[in-house]
Amino acid sequence: MISSTASWCDLGPNGECQVGQCQGDPVKTTVLRLYGRNATDQSFFPQISHVCEAPHGMKKDGSRVALWPDQPPLVTSAPGHGKIVGYTWIKKAHMNMAMTPLTKNPATVLYKCEYNPGHVKDRDALPEVSVVKEEFWKEGEIPYGHFGNVIHDGIAYLYAQISEHGPVALAKCPADAVEHRSKYEFWVNGQWTRDMPKPDSQGIEVPNATAKGQGTYFFNKHWNCFVWIGGPIFPGADVHICTAPRAEGPWTEPQCIWKGPVGNHALGAYSIQALPALVSPNSPKNEMYVSYTLHNEEGYETPLVHMEFE
Repeated sequence: MISSTASWCDLGPNGECQVGQCQGDPVKTTVLRLYGRNATDQSFFPQISHVCEAPHGMKKDGSRVALWPDQPPLVTSAPGHGKIVGYTWIKKAHMNMAMTPLTKNPATVLYKCEYNPGHVKDRDALPEVSVVKEEFWKEGEIPYGHFGNVIHDGIAYLYAQISEHGPVALAKCPADAVEHRSKYEFWVNGQWTRDMPKPDSQGIEVPNATAKGQGTYFFNKHWNCFVWIGGPIFPGADVHICTAPRAEGPWTEPQCIWKGPVGNHALGAYSIQALPALVSPNSPKNEMYVSYTLHNEEGYETPLVHMEFE
């Protein structure tokens, strides 16, 4: 049991998603092939040794610090310019064996992924991951970045969900200053401020910026607006969408645009994510790939859905 893994997929010459064909179930004839060498003694985002044990995050008292990523890394350096750098905010989710949270507002770890394609000869090698700061956001602070992130015009916008299925808050900073808290600004009462609010502060909610479940923020060049695609309250496979002219809104009310099949396990399906990195930046189509986890009694599957918009 490993709390996080990673993988590569190949893109076409124009940066487009490359899917292959396989025999068998007609629903599964188109597949996105992934590869990469994950360690068995440590998760991709490594556990912190004095906090919990690798690779699953268990503690001696039987509880667990899962360190589950809610989002892929926020890539702050463009491919083709040497080293690629990405950042991931992961809450120290401390829970018992029944998965009941033991800490209401846990601290948030900031991880840094680094990869230099020109220095790597093994295509199965994964990026190196390090801890920038174990408690970038301290216990009791809003975990900006864990719920979603997007870069537009050199600014990184970082979304947080205040509590499970709770309201969304927003911060921003220059994309090249993610590691420096002093560079952050926070959206409070309809304006940006340097004063970081608390989880119970008034005026921090960004209305309609989610359907309450996990999802992905990105900028859509065809609509010239910010978009969120994700799911409702866990579990489920109903894909929702909402849009906004600016990162802070106003966001349209989330609408369900597709209902995906679910598995026969009690959880059924969860973890809906849009995958803008699989769409060519030069694509003339207004398209997006969406994935989620489908849970059957036999195990897990990851459906990949291609959507085209008008």
